Amino acid sequence: MNQMQVGAIHIYPVKSCQGISVDSSTVVDTGLEHDRIWQVVNANGESVTQRANPALATITTAIDGNDVTLFVPQHGSITLSSEGAAAVTVLPLVGKRPVNGVDGGDSAAEWISDFLGDELRFAGITPESKHRPPSSLDAYEQTITFVDLAPVLLTNSASLAWLQAKAKEPFGMDRFRANVVIDAPEPWVEDTWHEMSIGETEVTAEMPWPRCAIPQIDQITGERNREPAVALRAHRWCSEAPTLEGNWKALMEGNGLFGMSCRIGPPGSTIKVGDQVEVRSFQDPIIQPPT
Repeated sequence: MNQMQVGAIHIYPVKSCQGISVDSSTVVDTGLEHDRIWQVVNANGESVTQRANPALATITTAIDGNDVTLFVPQHGSITLSSEGAAAVTVLPLVGKRPVNGVDGGDSAAEWISDFLGDELRFAGITPESKHRPPSSLDAYEQTITFVDLAPVLLTNSASLAWLQAKAKEPFGMDRFRANVVIDAPEPWVEDTWHEMSIGETEVTAEMPWPRCAIPQIDQITGERNREPAVALRAHRWCSEAPTLEGNWKALMEGNGLFGMSCRIGPPGSTIKVGDQVEVRSFQDPIIQPPT
């Protein structure tokens, strides 16, 4: 486990839109600063993602202070700001429990509705939202933004390379929309990591991450592909998770696993590309590593 370091850091200011690669990121109460602070919602206030609207992958994002600018060629740009925004109640993707947030405004709503061809709006989360996962899935002990469940998703570049070698089509780490990519010397060792020191931060891996259909979507073009679903099914499939119970067991079984869902702290610390990774404690993997 020696000589491991952070190879890349990504934040995704708008859930399901393109991410931003950064050299460093500040840790806040909810995870990494600016990560998933906005989401697209339908007329019922429900989260809209690439699962149903893969064209979201073609929207680039940029951070300007606390504002987020979105851009699509031939469609122009729009800026989202929570300053002075109207209060709104929306539903996150997991749990469907109402979350107090702010509305992105009529201009932004018109922009995204015209682009995707449906009645849509943007909703933002604020520090006052105090959003938590459903109690049966709240393994992270901190508030979150519009992530599915975990404050931070961590992956291993060696595991990606292993999976790429088994696949029939090319794909990159961007398909998995990870926050922190670790360059480890061996694939699948991240399944056993639990408590880690990464530079100034403390990261605790709670659960492996079950993959939905989003990794099949090209994160530049929005086109849907077969991989990495085929390779995951062949080599990283969780048929049963006897060590888990309840909703966690149901979430893992019948899915391919890639990456680890984590908590991170303390707020105010910084995580940087190049930070050394020290694994301080380990856990049993949910599935055995492929041979």
